[in-house]
Parts: sequence; structure tokens; C-alpha cells
Amino acid sequence: MKRAKRWLLAAALCGLSLLTAAPVVAQASVVANQGLIRTSATDVLPGQSVGDIIVVGHDLTIAGAADHVLVVNGNVDLLPTAHVDTVIDLGGEVRTLPGATVHKLLHATLGNPFWSGAIVASLGALVAWMGLLVAGVILTALLTVIAAALRESIAVPLAELEKSARRAGLSGVFVTLAVLALSGLLAATLVGIPVAVACLALYAIGATVGLSVVSVWLGRMIVGRDRAQEVWKAALAGVSFMVAFSSIPIIGQILFLVLWLAGVGVTAEWLWRWRHRRKADRAPT
Repeated sequence: MKRAKRWLLAAALCGLSLLTAAPVVAQASVVANQGLIRTSATDVLPGQSVGDIIVVGHDLTIAGAADHVLVVNGNVDLLPTAHVDTVIDLGGEVRTLPGATVHKLLHATLGNPFWSGAIVASLGALVAWMGLLVAGVILTALLTVIAAALRESIAVPLAELEKSARRAGLSGVFVTLAVLALSGLLAATLVGIPVAVACLALYAIGATVGLSVVSVWLGRMIVGRDRAQEVWKAALAGVSFMVAFSSIPIIGQILFLVLWLAGVGVTAEWLWRWRHRRKADRAPT
């Protein structure tokens, strides 16, 4: 019973295909495909016409007609009856037999030093750009959230930063040099390595908190204090400017380093004043 159903279904499909293909049979059996994507060895037979075809990781043999062909990590064989507008082959070989017609051909193989360097450089630039984009999004969200969480107590370090940004930057330089020197001494011994890692982690956390204060300070300077009354809006504006400007080669990295050191200095001064205030509160009257 199941076999009978299968035969009936196959016969119906064959009949339907014959009905729909009837006008085409009269034209030398030309089959038109608007676009094909293949992940296996592919042949375009004589009399067959395809629009655009992409083959990844396998070879492509063309004896018919095609518009645009892209083969990645595979070979392209163009037989004498082939008619192709554009052929792009990345990482393989293109073999063209006499009689084949190709209007445009681009062949990039990893064996060619120029194309190898160009492909590696392009992929490296793309990966670096994507990494910077992801890092910028994460930094924007992180600093904005930190600034919003500290909105009640951020006024004190923000006032110190507005009073003297240069002093905050110098404090950040001294603290950074001290942390690096201390971490280097601790890392010289096996027992001191975890302590050095903990010092660097605390330094990074303090710098991130200080950078959120710096972003609020930048946002209020860019947007204006009246327009950025809410802390998170000022932080969002400031960190957006910071991330956008940091994408500029060399100059952007120098600016980010300066802002980072200012953030370290702001956090250091904030903790220093908090410690003195606690001492004053504990002192007997």
C-alpha cells in the first residue's frame, strides 16, 4: 500500500513537472535558475543556464551559461561550451579550455603572496573592527550603568574633577606606576602572583568606576549641564564621544589613555577623601 502511494505521488510530480516545463522543452532543454548556493561538487551541463552560483569548499565545472560565479576554496573548470559573465575564485585554481567565454575573471589563491597578504590583512582588519565595535558597545553600557548606580554619590568626585582635571590625571599617573611596580615585584615570586593579579584586578575596577565619572564630566561639557541634568544621560553622551573618538588611530588611543589615567586619579582621590572622612568621624570629640 505504501509503495503504491509513493508511485502515485512520483507520477503526479512527474506529470506536473512535464506540464510546467512544456514551453521550455521546445527551446533545446534550457533550464533557468536565478541563483544557486552549493556546498558540494557542482556541474553546469551543456545547454543549462544559471543566474548566480556560489560554491563553497568544492569544485565547479561549467559547460553551460552563468552570470556571476563565486567559488571559495575550490577549483573552477570552464569547458569549451561555457559562457560566463564573471568568475571569482578564492583559494583554488581556474582552468579555462579553448572556446570558453569569460568576460571578467578574478582569481585569488593563498599561494600568491600578494593575494595571501591582502586576504589576511582584510580579515584581520574586519576582526579588529568587529572587536572594537563590540568593546565600544560593552564599554558604553557598562559606564552608563555604573554612573546611574552611583548617581547619589558621584557629585563629590565629579566636583573634584571639574575643579582640576590636570591634578586627577597626574594622580592617575602616579597610582598607575605604583600599581605596576608593586605588581611586578609581587609577580617575581610564585606566592605573590595571585596577589599581583588581585592588585591589577582592583586597579581595573577602580579605573572603570573613575572612567564613568569622567564620562559624566565629558557629557556635561559636550551637551551642557542644563540638558544633561540626569547622570545617566550625561554618561551616555560622554562615553559615546569617548568611544567614537577612540576609533581614530593613534590620536584616539592617546586620548583614551589620558581619560583612563584621569579616571584612575579620580577614584584614588575619592577613596583617599573617604578614608580621611571616616577617620574624622571615628576620632573622639
